[in-house]
Amino acid sequence: MARSPDLDALIARAQGGDARAFEELIAGQLGQVRRFARAFAASEPDADDLAQEALIKAYRSLRLFRYQAAFSTWLFTVVRSVYLDFAKSRAGRERAREAPLEAGADEAADETPADELLEREHERLRVWRALREVPVEYRAALVLFDIEGRTYDEVAAIESVPVGTVKSRLARGRAHLKRLLDAAPADGGGDAGTGGGSPSSNYRRSGS
Repeated sequence: MARSPDLDALIARAQGGDARAFEELIAGQLGQVRRFARAFAASEPDADDLAQEALIKAYRSLRLFRYQAAFSTWLFTVVRSVYLDFAKSRAGRERAREAPLEAGADEAADETPADELLEREHERLRVWRALREVPVEYRAALVLFDIEGRTYDEVAAIESVPVGTVKSRLARGRAHLKRLLDAAPADGGGDAGTGGGSPSSNYRRSGS
């Protein structure tokens, strides 16, 4: 979202406590926030709850926004912190037991972006389940870059890391995701709590 006088006025109103102005600010981001939540929550209802919690935190934190970055980048920085805190509190022990990635994993990583895997309808649900098992720092980069289409610079700003670290996390995350998918049943089966719906082709960066 480019900065403009209208945007500045909308942000100022939202910072003053105008809930309707905040709703206008985030209207174009809701689909992305919801998809991001899906990679961290165990079910569709949990994803809805997590997305709502993240947006509430963004609303309460909006007075801290000082234009150091684009509003959409700042929003995802707040959202990311909520999601990562959720993932760490839920899966800390599992992550602690996880075997470290072998040396050279970056060079050996599969180069297929996650969004290309999602293009195949029958694999979408399986990919979302696998994404939830990717280590959280890699998972966030995968969702932001491969699925939401954020640039390296945007992901670096949201993650507060150098661009090189983003590229490394993407490579490692793709490799980890590939291993999970190779080990999972090809048909994906059912997923309790999803309501039978997998991400549709328009349920991506467009936010529709």
